[in-house]
Amino acid sequence: MILTMDEFRKYVPEKPTFALFGHPIAHTMSPELHSKLFRASGKECEYFAVDVPPEDLEEAMRIASQTCGGLNLTIPHKKAVIELLDGVDTAARDLHSVNTVAFRDGKAIGYNTDILGFSESLVRDGVTLRGKKVLLLGYGGAASVMAYHCAREGAHLTITGRNLEKAAALQQQIAETVPHARVAVYSRRHIPRDIQIVLNSTPVGMYPKENLAPLHYLPHRTEYVFDAIYNPPVTATMRLANPRKTATRDGLYMLVMQAAHAQTIWSGVTFEPASCETILRRTYGKMAVKRLHEKYGKKNLVLCGFMGSGKTTIGRKLARVTGLDFVDADQYLEEKEGMKISDIFAQKGEAYFRDRETAYIRELSQRDGIVLSLGGGAVLRPENVAAVKETGLLIHLDTPFYRILKNLSYSNSRPLLNRPDKQAETRRLYNARKAIYHRVSDTSVRSPKLSEVLDKVVKSI
Repeated sequence: MILTMDEFRKYVPEKPTFALFGHPIAHTMSPELHSKLFRASGKECEYFAVDVPPEDLEEAMRIASQTCGGLNLTIPHKKAVIELLDGVDTAARDLHSVNTVAFRDGKAIGYNTDILGFSESLVRDGVTLRGKKVLLLGYGGAASVMAYHCAREGAHLTITGRNLEKAAALQQQIAETVPHARVAVYSRRHIPRDIQIVLNSTPVGMYPKENLAPLHYLPHRTEYVFDAIYNPPVTATMRLANPRKTATRDGLYMLVMQAAHAQTIWSGVTFEPASCETILRRTYGKMAVKRLHEKYGKKNLVLCGFMGSGKTTIGRKLARVTGLDFVDADQYLEEKEGMKISDIFAQKGEAYFRDRETAYIRELSQRDGIVLSLGGGAVLRPENVAAVKETGLLIHLDTPFYRILKNLSYSNSRPLLNRPDKQAETRRLYNARKAIYHRVSDTSVRSPKLSEVLDKVVKSI
């Protein structure tokens, strides 16, 4: 929920209330994230965003001190709010930036939890900064957080950007707040070749201009890339990385963790890592559905792939994280026909099965908001592909063959594999169909681990 200032002036809280102040604020994810965190902690609270023009910030703070238990601040209020507070923590003071306010005993105290979110993202990925050569792209609010943390952790920091005067100003700020900080400024043409970690704090590459990147290439020794952008979840800067030697991370975990730390400040509640991971996955899922609608103009997610590739398993998990309904096309057909597929093959033949499969796929494709798992042979008919792609994004699960063999070893319900040499028949069919899956699908996802497949599917949308 987003309120105008006029609506905020009239607001009467009925439960513990918290808010986000910013301007503009139409695309914020904070209300959704904080609502999930409140539910995870068992607290019934209200959280909404308020569009607060700069000239109304003082009045908004006065109203909040009487109606809210705490606040978050975003652009353009993180610095301006400081003079309206009774105190700030060390990080907020050094960074000249407040993103969280707690009202206690008639006083308003400011904190910066962005730095906690950033540091925990690095910890999650096992990244240490001491002695590492780090390149920071940008010099704004997010950049100051990253630079401050890198300097405190003992990194050799290089700052670059289009405006080297602003980069130099950030360098000076860090030098004044962190004793013995090792910070340099270079133009983008003269970036040191031995950089090990790249941090992007700029908005370059954010949806819908997701093909843009602040660099054309990464230094050849780069081993880790962090991009504060989280829409898209795989940015153009991240795509520059060699997946075999360079790990990457988008900014969504940072966003989740800074919100979690804000709630700890407000109420003392701490969150287990598993709770935050669940919120992270579901947020990715919600973002994927939004991108599905906005970017592709589609309403469904459709999974295809060889039998035993994990379509049903991944489909159910994908439905949970996106909030969509799950439908297995084979199970739907069995329910409609009142027979197992193996029995249909035995009694009525494959041709009858394929005709009924086509009819039911056409029917299911007209639904709105589903994850649809197709049978392994469904995409062999062009009319099936055309039907599902009219309303859905077709995703191929390119599961390695050895994993497929392992999955199928426990199954005796695959009529097409009822041959003396089951493994040889499986390989023949797999080789015959693999190119078709790649050709007809909108995107293809490959991983031997189901846990990784789900993550890749969500981020591929």
